[in-house]
Amino acid sequence: MEIIGNTAVIKLVFQTFLVLILGMIVWRVLVAYSKGKSQPKGSTYFDSKFKDKWKKKQ
Repeated sequence: MEIIGNTAVIKLVFQTFLVLILGMIVWRVLVAYSKGKSQPKGSTYFDSKFKDKWKKKQ
C-alpha cells in the first residue's frame, strides 16, 4: 500500500470542513425560508368548555 502524502491529507481535511460548513449554511437558510413561509395550523385539541369558562372569569 502507498502512504498518503501530507498535502493530500490536508486537502482532504480542508474539503471535509468546507462541505460541512457549506451544508450548515444551506441548512440554516432552508430553515429560515421555511419558517417564514409556514403558518400555524391551529388545533381544536385544547378547546373545551372549561377553557372558555376560565377565560371569561379572568
